[in-house]
Amino acid sequence: MQSSNLYTFQKPTEGKRRYRASTIVLTLLSLIGAVGIDLWLNPDALTMFSGTPAPITVGGVSSATGDTVESGYGPVQVKVTKEKGAITSIDLVQAKSTGGREAAFPILVKAAITANGSNFGNVSGATYSTAAFKKSLDSALAKIK
Repeated sequence: MQSSNLYTFQKPTEGKRRYRASTIVLTLLSLIGAVGIDLWLNPDALTMFSGTPAPITVGGVSSATGDTVESGYGPVQVKVTKEKGAITSIDLVQAKSTGGREAAFPILVKAAITANGSNFGNVSGATYSTAAFKKSLDSALAKIK
């Protein structure tokens, strides 16, 4: 029996479920649209998730962060700074290696600065770490050009 009182009248719940589903669908479509518009207006928006910032140039000094490369003993990632075409510094963003191989990284940094790139020999006992360092270095240098 239905009551004549407006405040006690109960509506069926089936309509509410339909509106709840449509609300969820519209919310998802709105979020997808917002992300799409953001990427269209700012194509570099995803770089904040990749961990690899875009190259920066200030007053003739350029710097870029290379890709993270897995050496087999740990991740390697470098940030290179160049001034007037010469590498002035290399920062180790990530340089993890096991078995004492992490001692090779300061040697690799000096060798890369001296060679002004990755055209130098391997560090004995750290061949895979050297290869990962060179690959990250090359990717950073490619971003600066």
